[in-house]
Amino acid sequence: MQGTASFLAFLVIGAALVVADGQLIRRSGTTYLQAAGRDSTVADSVNQLVAVVFHLTALGVLALISVIPLDLGSEPETVVARLGILLLVLAVAHGVTIWTLGRIRTRQQSRALHEETVRARETGTAARDDVA
Repeated sequence: MQGTASFLAFLVIGAALVVADGQLIRRSGTTYLQAAGRDSTVADSVNQLVAVVFHLTALGVLALISVIPLDLGSEPETVVARLGILLLVLAVAHGVTIWTLGRIRTRQQSRALHEETVRARETGTAARDDVA
């Protein structure tokens, strides 16, 4: 059975890892989305929502991993094993989050290209009407 000290150590270290990874996503995600869109406020808001979902999901997984029965003989080995599981799950969560940001960016780029095409057609039509 896991002792209170190792349980708390796992939660503190795990929470620090989740927050650190989430902050990396938060900082780089806004810049990534701003490169595709014209409105930095929208990019920041969307990225903030994605980062919040990442944090909540990862902290929920942390809580679940902390209560799964796992006894490897000694407390340090058990904590290290739990941290290993958490790191693997965080890697997957990070990848999914980056994939999500990529999809959002692609959608923004498509929308901007569509709007630009429509504007160009309207401008071309108006120019042809003036000539006629």
